[in-house]
Amino acid sequence: MATPLHLTCISLQTGREIPIPEKTVLCLGNFDGVHRGHQELIREALRIRQTLGAGVCAGAFCFRTLSSDLLTKRPPEHLTTGEERQALFAKAGLEFVILADFAEVRDLSPADFATAVLQNECHCAAAVCGFNYRFGKGAAGTAEDLCRLLGAPVTVCPAVVIDGEPVSSTRIRAAVREGKVDQAARLLGYPYTLSGTVKHGKALGRKLGFPTANQDFPPFAAIPRHGVYATDCVLEGAHYRGVSNVGNHPTVDAPESAVNCETYLIGYDGDLYGKPLAVSFLRFLRPEKSFASVEELKNQIAKDAELAK
Repeated sequence: MATPLHLTCISLQTGREIPIPEKTVLCLGNFDGVHRGHQELIREALRIRQTLGAGVCAGAFCFRTLSSDLLTKRPPEHLTTGEERQALFAKAGLEFVILADFAEVRDLSPADFATAVLQNECHCAAAVCGFNYRFGKGAAGTAEDLCRLLGAPVTVCPAVVIDGEPVSSTRIRAAVREGKVDQAARLLGYPYTLSGTVKHGKALGRKLGFPTANQDFPPFAAIPRHGVYATDCVLEGAHYRGVSNVGNHPTVDAPESAVNCETYLIGYDGDLYGKPLAVSFLRFLRPEKSFASVEELKNQIAKDAELAK
């Protein structure tokens, strides 16, 4: 490896940059969604850490930007942002994450990646990866190659199977796109969630008697099928059942208007603008449709709210 890598190690307890621990157990992967399969890797890493004694820390090694973003012209949608991914790591019990630039390592041979990066730079005393893990130039290295090259114990976890199929980020993205958010939640281990600041809208919901919180989806985010959902909303630590519309609002907006999420928080009375809101999608209620009148829309929102309760 001709030049040093720009690795950043973040403490998942403080969110601050720290030196890479002197002895690490590393979970390896892209970890988009940190789904049930990823969670199994983390559990195994935490188990291994306990067997290695004091001074060993468990963390994840992944890329700042998903490798798939740089490998294809039409990369897959993201299930989580970088910040959400780190929060899920912390919740699962990891202590740190090492972030690397994919462009810096993509041309390294599998042997160089295993020894120069994982072993020398990241102080890897043990590693955990999935059965389909690939690494090195052209993704030539397999999980079996890592066992041979790393010079430290490697645990290769089998697929986590739900409903007869392996859990994968690809499968979860498809469920979200199809509006099968209850299925996505089973695969993720938690509901698919949109987190973001409430922005100003047209205040039409307030005029209808159903004030709504407007949110944009992050860039490259997986967007649920257009329609209305029962949601669980967290605002300033409090939970509210919600009714969320994903789409273009065809009754009041032009068809080409941008897709966003508009949520009515049942039982909430107050100003939402500028506040952080997490909207978790629980169940698809109905497709998005254009109503003949605003009054007809108002009546339907009332029915949606009752169903969401």
